[in-house]
This record gives sequence, structure tokens and C-alpha cells, in this order.
Amino acid sequence: MGSRVLLVDDHPLYRAGLKALLATEPAFTVVAESADAKAALEAAEQHQPDIAIVDIQLPGTNGIALAKDIARVCRRCRVLVLTMHGGDPYVIQALDAGVAGYMLKEDAASDLLAAIRAVAEGRTYVSGRIPKWIVERQFRRARGEDVAGDPLDELSKREREVFDLVVRGFSNEASARELGISVKTIETHRARINRKLGVHSTGDLVRFAALRGLVGAA
Repeated sequence: MGSRVLLVDDHPLYRAGLKALLATEPAFTVVAESADAKAALEAAEQHQPDIAIVDIQLPGTNGIALAKDIARVCRRCRVLVLTMHGGDPYVIQALDAGVAGYMLKEDAASDLLAAIRAVAEGRTYVSGRIPKWIVERQFRRARGEDVAGDPLDELSKREREVFDLVVRGFSNEASARELGISVKTIETHRARINRKLGVHSTGDLVRFAALRGLVGAA
């Protein structure tokens, strides 16, 4: 027996695209569509879907709050967030709320289908674009482990110095002058920092720091 799916997005054309994508998979059947949280909750209670694919920005409330409400009226339903918001606070709030998956609208259709299959099979699936440290944090939390540890602890003393300069707005050249080392060495440290923290850009690094209160919110 296939999985019954509820689509929740306030853009009709996007819902139509999702429905067409799911139609290519015999294992999935769209049983209801909703454009706002109130209608989505009513649909979840009425149709008792196996999966709800939910956007974060919705009229009436946000998708994270809706995910909690859906769990209350439909215990069998697992929520997959599909949104344009990949910022750390959104992802952390959603995963902490118990969603089974978190995907970005910029992800490939094949990746989205893989995520839906994983959620249908009872697994958790998170977009590869989400910083690695967030995913690891959630998995530790799900296992009942302490999540108070900070990924910054993985940085060496010099890497932490470079991190602090970058989030304060120093360029590679300015950081090199400040620390008395070469620009190439700064670039090497930054590559290691990005790998350890699971980020991909200076913007990601600044948001990572802002989430910890180390700089003003970006």
C-alpha cells in the first residue's frame, strides 16, 4: 500500500508542480491540498495522511507550528518541510519540533523524491545544503545525547582566531595582516573551518556566529 500525501503551500502553481512530481511515483497518492494552516489542519484530521509536505511561510501560522498541530490530530502523519528558508534558526526549530525531513525548494527533484521516500520509510532526511553541524546536533538529540557541546570546540586555537576575525568582517588580506601570516595560510584555515563547521560561505559563517550571540544577527 502506498503513502497518502497532504500538500501544504500557498502557491497554487508550486503545489501543482509537486503533485505532478509525485504522480511519477506510484507509491505516493496526493489525498489533499491546502493553501493555509487552518485548512491544512482540517485536511490532516479528515484524511489522516501518512506524509504532509509543508512550507514554512503560510497564511495563519508558520509551518513549524503547523507541524506540531498536525502531530496532534494525525499521529501517523510525518511532516516534511519544503521551504526556501535554509537559515540555521528555521532548521533547528523545525527539527526540534519533530519534523521528519527538511528540504529546500532549490534542491533537485530527485533529491526531493529521495527525501519523501525516506520519510515514508520512517527515516529522517535533511537537505545536503543544510550545514552539517545542525544535522549532527539533531541526531545526537534524537539519541538522547547532550547537545550543549559547541562545534567551535573542534577548531584549533589559530582556526578560532581566524573565525573571530572573519565574523567581525575582516577580509583574508586583513586577517593575514592582523595575525602576521600569509593570505594563503588564512585561506587554508578558512577551508578547514568551513569543513569542521559544515558551512559553505562567509554568510553561513556569520549566521553560525549570530546564532550563538557572537555577532549581531545577519
